[in-house]
Amino acid sequence: MAVYKRMIEAGVTPDLSTYNAVLAALARGGLWEQSERVLAEMKDGRCKPNELTYSALLHAYANGREIERMKALSEEIYSNVIQQHVVLLKTLVLVNSKSDLLPETERAFLELRRKGMSPDITTLNAMVSIYGRKQMVAKANEIINFMKESGFTPSLATYNSLMYMYGRSENYERSEEVLKEILAKGMKPDNISYNTVIFAYCRNGRMREASRVLSDMRVAGLSPDVVTYNTFVASYAADSMFVEAIDVVRYMIKQRIRPNKNTYNSIVDWYCKLKRKDEASAFIASLRELDPHIARDEQSRLLERMENKWL
Repeated sequence: MAVYKRMIEAGVTPDLSTYNAVLAALARGGLWEQSERVLAEMKDGRCKPNELTYSALLHAYANGREIERMKALSEEIYSNVIQQHVVLLKTLVLVNSKSDLLPETERAFLELRRKGMSPDITTLNAMVSIYGRKQMVAKANEIINFMKESGFTPSLATYNSLMYMYGRSENYERSEEVLKEILAKGMKPDNISYNTVIFAYCRNGRMREASRVLSDMRVAGLSPDVVTYNTFVASYAADSMFVEAIDVVRYMIKQRIRPNKNTYNSIVDWYCKLKRKDEASAFIASLRELDPHIARDEQSRLLERMENKWL
């Protein structure tokens, strides 16, 4: 934006590619108000927006959680007020999936197919992702079969979505089977892959298997992150194993992985859920001994959370 402003001040007239580059950057931050202003500047300068312009605006609305604005723009696309384009229909699948809007995601995907436009792997992954989050196993498998029939090779993102789906189902062990399938295909799983399987085991109280997957993660050359350790912290706290949960926090700090709000929220919340509020208060009071580099306002934030949520 600084470069863009200097460009305007220098009297250089932006062209379509300039505007689209600015809009794409704003979209990543969900800065929809600035995006709308840039779009207005385009129109005032008689620079006609194209499909990439409106695609960026849809992403800005989605990332800024302006769902009603996103829906209004979608209707302009469906009604051809804004000319339909394969890029826009694919974008509608992506932004609606990201916003967890199932009917809207399916509508965009069906419109894409109805128009005879071919989806790409990113669009198909967005469908697998939302079906996986909704535990719609049959629908997710339909998309996987369509991928294979259409000559697409499932990507790591595809498999990560499947692991997420199975990891939160009764058939949670299937998530590790998918991980093994990835390895057998010569693909390299990432932190999300391992964290998803660890979560599946922790969620079902199988801490030994979760620890084994953590070891596999390290052997694979990946470093556990705050999400990995938070999963263990939350699971131990949920099982009233607060000594173990706090030991994990100590280990995190020793490994120079900064605990975040979720780390401490889970410990305090589970103390309170188990009606052990005095211990929650004592934990908060001793936090600086546990974590000398804790943010100054973290203890007051936790006390306020405890008061508002549990007292």
